[in-house]
Amino acid sequence: MSASKPIHSDEKSKPQLACFRTSAEFMQKPHINDGPDDYRLAHGNLATLPQDGAVNHAWIEEIDFVYELSEGHKILFSKDDYYKKNKIINVRTYTAQEAMTLIGVYGHWGPWN
Repeated sequence: MSASKPIHSDEKSKPQLACFRTSAEFMQKPHINDGPDDYRLAHGNLATLPQDGAVNHAWIEEIDFVYELSEGHKILFSKDDYYKKNKIINVRTYTAQEAMTLIGVYGHWGPWN
């Protein structure tokens, strides 16, 4: 995403959790965005977090692994362990291109759907 089109806050934008921003920014890195299509931005609901909506967290998936980037962490998990530990449901995944397009359309880091 270019510097000329900043993420903005307006009446249509939702309040954002840091995990959505951190995960979306990770997907913008050149080696992710221009490299193999193995990475996915994931939005979903973790039973271990407050249940204010259908989607309450964002993370990165790479084939069978999960990168947890929230709160300044960069922790690697097996995908199976991460999903079981956090009782994840309502997952939507996005390629880097899909994520960048949705950020531009909605004007925020997510969740979008």
